[in-house]
Amino acid sequence: MTSRARFVRVATACLLLGGCAALPDDAPVVEQLDSETGTTVTRLGRPIEVYRESFLQEPAGRFAFIAPFETNLMGKRELFVWLAVPVEPVPETVPVVEVNGAVLTLGAPGRTADFATLHKSPYKIPTPWSAMYYFKVDDGIVSRLGEATDIAIRVLEVGKDGPHKTLFAVKIDADPRLKDFTTR
Repeated sequence: MTSRARFVRVATACLLLGGCAALPDDAPVVEQLDSETGTTVTRLGRPIEVYRESFLQEPAGRFAFIAPFETNLMGKRELFVWLAVPVEPVPETVPVVEVNGAVLTLGAPGRTADFATLHKSPYKIPTPWSAMYYFKVDDGIVSRLGEATDIAIRVLEVGKDGPHKTLFAVKIDADPRLKDFTTR
């Protein structure tokens, strides 16, 4: 085999293997397979960061995260909103999410990935102590997220002096990743 033929074969193999590589998490919308459950997950490349209203010395507690995702298990598609807050919430309370000043009616959440028929979270857990919530939603909720210019998350947090409200908020000016997700 000539050196040119070897070069062409090696270049072709590299291109084919490159096509099999995982999509980067900075892509607007990615698809992945939960190999434990056989569920295909369509999600944002990375979740939306929502900033804590009050300053906190520790960087890991400064951000909450929110993002939609869709599961597809043998043609049965379901939409969810994933939420992670770096606080210890008061038991039996649920964070309140507002989009453009209006409260989203999200319903009762699950607290683990199996609520969405997944083996693990579709998003990387930002901090191991984050409280996570999985809300099953409809197209209307996802559309409202796609039109969001402001997102706020209010959570009742356990504190040294008793429960107190913590606010996370961000002005995102219609994040293109959310728009891409809603139009897929």
